[in-house]
Amino acid sequence: MSLSRKINLGLAASLLAIGATLGTAQASEAAPTALSCAYGHFCGVDDFGNRFDVYKCGVRVPIGLSGPGEMFNNQTPGTYAEWFYANGNWAGTIKSGAHAYIDWTPIWWVQPC
Repeated sequence: MSLSRKINLGLAASLLAIGATLGTAQASEAAPTALSCAYGHFCGVDDFGNRFDVYKCGVRVPIGLSGPGEMFNNQTPGTYAEWFYANGNWAGTIKSGAHAYIDWTPIWWVQPC
């Protein structure tokens, strides 16, 4: 194993140890996401890798996600995306430009704009 590879592995292990001691962030403290989402779209992903990517305003879409995950609202400024429970009741809203962590299990529908 080369010296540079050993150094990189040591650095990675150190960063993992530091991250483990810091704990997890609350949704309000969430760091910017690595979730890719085209401009004008509202996107989400669960820990299984299932995802949605929607953009049509006013159209409620079933998502099929489950468990912990994240969302990113990359719609135009001033727009909001919403999500809904299985019974159709409103569950939450996220403003454009925002990223949040969520438990997708009770959420069945999303609607951009």
